[in-house]
Amino acid sequence: MTQKKCPQCKKQMEKVIFNLGYNVEVPSLHCSSCSFNITEEKKLKKSMNLLRNQLKKEVKIIQVGEGLGIRLPNEIIKGYNIKRGEQITIQPETDCLRLQINPR
Repeated sequence: MTQKKCPQCKKQMEKVIFNLGYNVEVPSLHCSSCSFNITEEKKLKKSMNLLRNQLKKEVKIIQVGEGLGIRLPNEIIKGYNIKRGEQITIQPETDCLRLQINPR
């Protein structure tokens, strides 16, 4: 990533490291004048995949009344700001189940 001028305000951008949490960092360019950021897509995808892998957890299926359920780990609850009573959508995929938090 080379030093460059901000596409918005034309001031010089500086190299910075953004911490995505869980010790995952991504190098970027930041304009301290207008707060515009540039991050290379390849580096961002690599960092996001690393973060997802660190958040990946195995959980056991448990009995809940007459049905089955899973307990979400606290890291996932905090990371996605999940609240009790929120609705999720369970979507069957070819090789997995996708859980998606419904908009609030």
